[in-house]
Amino acid sequence: AAVENLLTVLVAQYRPDPAALRRTLASLTLQDTRNFAVVLADDGSPQDFFAESRAYLAAHGITAVQTVKMPQNGGTVLNILGGVQRVTTRWVLTISPGDFLYDDRTLSWWLERLQADTPRVAFGRQAYFAPGNPPRPVAGENPFDRTPYDPVRYDAKTVKRNLLLYDDGISGCGLVYERDLLADALQRMAGHVRLAEDFSVRLFAVEGIRIQRYDRLTVWYEYGGGVSTDEKARQRMAEEWRAMVELLYRTYPHDTTVRLAYAYFFNDRHKSRLVRGLVGRLIVPQNAPFKKAQHAWQPPVNGDAARLQAVYEAAQTGNDAEETSLRKGSTP
Repeated sequence: AAVENLLTVLVAQYRPDPAALRRTLASLTLQDTRNFAVVLADDGSPQDFFAESRAYLAAHGITAVQTVKMPQNGGTVLNILGGVQRVTTRWVLTISPGDFLYDDRTLSWWLERLQADTPRVAFGRQAYFAPGNPPRPVAGENPFDRTPYDPVRYDAKTVKRNLLLYDDGISGCGLVYERDLLADALQRMAGHVRLAEDFSVRLFAVEGIRIQRYDRLTVWYEYGGGVSTDEKARQRMAEEWRAMVELLYRTYPHDTTVRLAYAYFFNDRHKSRLVRGLVGRLIVPQNAPFKKAQHAWQPPVNGDAARLQAVYEAAQTGNDAEETSLRKGSTP
């Protein structure tokens, strides 16, 4: 069966570092298939590098490329929504500059799985890395508890609990969604949540949509950058999560887990210290086996450093020649 027109890689960027963006695009050029499309979505950056990105991808035989730019910065949710609205394939994989597809077989592997399993939303494993010279794999992985996503013994109730109450989320980097499913979720989130499109997965859990787990490494995730890995950003994401909980509560006020999440994450409003303490201890007890194991967990170091280095080297190949060609092409 043909695999064309199944998958789009959506690169969502805001003020992208040109070297990091080039490496992300290099991980696309390394793929052993060209049966995928690309959408570059920019969130109102002063410089979007669209011309350079198109030229680089075209030089490597990737020509099914679209670009869409927000007129002004609107946040990740609106930016990805704008990108998704340009997608014409059934599935979309989301990634950002600085994060890479894991190896040259990643998209071929995804196409095989999408055809065989037809998941509505799916995730693989991540290899975390620290950029540098050389870049190096570092400890990191999520979610902590992968067992309820077991394809054979899927546990929807535990998935919902982990995502809504136990702060055991799934990274948006490298997630694959049905295009229409993601577009609908982002349209509902727009105006409420700005920076966390991957909270859509928590909405899917409430709606009983199966979240497909795969145990293959599919992405390199740059640790230390992005909207969720420094202290100020973590505080901002906590506020984003409260906004998402409010949205879930308005949409599904009778869902027990949603009601518990609302009571827990809005536990500081107009309540005595005693009541607040009881709410916290009863809903998400920190001494519960799950929370103790989560706090004590040492995430693995995943990924082959040679594959990471290959992305960096590919990004350098032909760099000078392409930039010279671009300059000539832009000369009046």
